[in-house]
Amino acid sequence: MSIVFECRDFVGRRVILWLNNWRHILAKRPWVYEHRAKIIKAVEKPDMVLEGDLGELLAVKWFKGLLEGVYLVVVYRPLNGEGFIVTA
Repeated sequence: MSIVFECRDFVGRRVILWLNNWRHILAKRPWVYEHRAKIIKAVEKPDMVLEGDLGELLAVKWFKGLLEGVYLVVVYRPLNGEGFIVTA
């Protein structure tokens, strides 16, 4: 499997975005392609982190954008001391 990028989350855990997950994200939200750096920022320095019902983490980051701005939510799953991005 190919890695699109990897970064460290707010506790230093390695988080990977795999190519197949990236394709899944882009199929539903093609505009996200130009915002890869923002996905990394959301994981590394989120404004807030929520825990999902199945143990996934939701990294939430505010970005100034069109009109007032937007929240970017990156969903990733911690697994064996690392993590992988599910969607954004």
